[in-house]
This record gives sequence, structure tokens and C-alpha cells, in this order.
Amino acid sequence: MSGSTQNTTRHTRDDETLARLFRLAGESRSIPPDIESRVYDSVYREWAASTTKPDSERVYRKVRREWRRTTSTSMTRRWSIPAALAASVALLALLFVQPTNDVATQVPVGTIVKMVGTATDTQFVDGNVYPGMTLRTRGNGGISVSLQNAQSLRLDANSEIVINAIDAFTLVAGRVYVDTGDFMYRNKGVVIETQFGEVADVGTQFSVDVSSDGLDVAVREGRVDVQSNGKELVAVAGERLRVAQGEAAQIDMLEPHDVYWDWVADLAPVYDLENRSLLDFLRWAARETGRELVFEDNELRMAAMRTDLHGSVADFTPVEAVQAVMSTTSFRYRIEPDRIVIYRK
Repeated sequence: MSGSTQNTTRHTRDDETLARLFRLAGESRSIPPDIESRVYDSVYREWAASTTKPDSERVYRKVRREWRRTTSTSMTRRWSIPAALAASVALLALLFVQPTNDVATQVPVGTIVKMVGTATDTQFVDGNVYPGMTLRTRGNGGISVSLQNAQSLRLDANSEIVINAIDAFTLVAGRVYVDTGDFMYRNKGVVIETQFGEVADVGTQFSVDVSSDGLDVAVREGRVDVQSNGKELVAVAGERLRVAQGEAAQIDMLEPHDVYWDWVADLAPVYDLENRSLLDFLRWAARETGRELVFEDNELRMAAMRTDLHGSVADFTPVEAVQAVMSTTSFRYRIEPDRIVIYRK
């Protein structure tokens, strides 16, 4: 009984504290119908798949326990009702994937984390990618790879890339995007070889596009060094460098939130909401969309930092994820072309 009383008191204090935080930003918004529908569709697909397994009854009981747990927590965990169910079912479904013994003793350099469209004709034995492997995408597809060093590589439609090592690739055709994380100005972390020259990462977000016309390098954040036609070139954040055979290099300006980058957001790895703060999530979404994250004042920023999230935003683009998550809170927000703004009434 004493434990129950103590737990109740703690939940009461949590709710009172959260209520004060939510009053900072006014009334919450309802979840957009299309976002809500996609969450429940995801739940249904994952559960339908898992019920074909021999121990589906055990899975069902575990998911039911998770549902009851999430619905009885404080308001900071409201996002988990239904999203935590989707996360739970997806996690349990993954447990049924049996390891294979066909993979060579090579050490993988990364893992396929997302595919869109009819992504590829490459056969993945265990979801991993290895040195020497070639990734090819078709007309309406794309692949997102999480490298073992916590970097992200995304291959656009109609593209082909050869994996030489964890930090070395050969782009044969098409377009690739690399995000090396928040490590500005390192000493050439990732190298992309092309027929027109070499592109070396000095941090941290950039794309390389190769075609019969030449080389096209766009830098969203940080800087890249380019060696082409016997020349050493540099492109920094907000610049797009074009190099054609036998011609002088051309540099244009390109905003980090330009529509040019939309394909990158579609291939963004799923953000794991579980036990992460609203502030962390918003920082991720802002970075993935090339926007600045702006709070009206520090008090709102602190409130976002203290707000915990649970559940899943799988199958959502970063902008859709912001809409879905913010709809379950009382924080007011607006998404502008170059900013995500959190504000009061």
C-alpha cells in the first residue's frame, strides 16, 4: 500500500509540473487525420504480420501490457497512445527475424535503414552492406544506409554507388547525400570518388551528383574539398559547385531549406522518440529539413527540454513527424520556409 501511495503522489507531482509547462504554450491541437490514419495503418500491418508466427499469443499479451502501461503514464507520455503501440509491435516483429549463416565473415560497414519506392535490385542477405557491394536504385526508389560510424548515406533514384570502405565510395551514376553528423571540419571523413574527380568531406552535410555533363556538389552544412581536372576546389555551406570537363568551375548559392533537398528528407532515417526530449526531436527535425529552430524565449526551450516523448514516427517525413508530435502537445508552433518556430499565444 505504501508503494502505491508513493507512486500516486509522484504521478500527481509529475502531472502538476507538466500542467504548468503546457500552460506556457496554450491549447493543444488535434492530430491531423492523415497522420493519425497512417499511424493506425502501421499498427495493423505490423500486427497482421506477427500473428502468423508460432508464438503470436505471447506477442499479443506483451503488446497489450505495453498498451496498458503507456495509457496509464503521465501526460508527458500522451504521444505513446497510439504511437507506442506501433513501436512495440514493430519491435516485436523484428524479434522474429532469424539470423542467417550465409553472410561472409566480412565486417559490415552499415545497415539499410530505409527504402522508398521500388528501391533496388541489390540482394541484401541480412540488411547489412559490405565492402565491395554495389547499390543500385531504380526510377522511383531510394536507399538510406546508416554507417557503423553513426553517419548517414542516402542514394537517390536512378543511382549507383560502390562501397569501397566505411569512409570511401565510388559514385558511378546518379546522386548521393552524406551526413557525417555534428563533427564540423574534420580531416576528410568520407571520400566520394567519381569519374570527374574526388569529393572529400570536411563536415558535415553534402550531396554529390554525377552525370554525363559533369560533377555537381552541393553543401548544406560544413565544407567539402573537390579535386577535379587537376585543380583543388572548395565548396562551403550554402554553395553548389558544378564542374564540367574542360570548363571552369561554377559556384551558385543554394539555401539549406531549398526544394533541392526534398529528396533527402524523404530518405531520412526514422528518429527514435523513445525517452527523448521534445527539444532533441525538434533539433533533429530542423537539421533534417535545413531549418533554424527558434524558441520565443528560453522558458519555452526549457519546457521542451523537460517534455519526454515516447512512441514512433516511422513512415513519416521530418515535417510530417513535427506535425504529428506537436499535435499531441500544448506547444504552439509554425513551420516556415527557413524556420521551425515555437511560440506563445
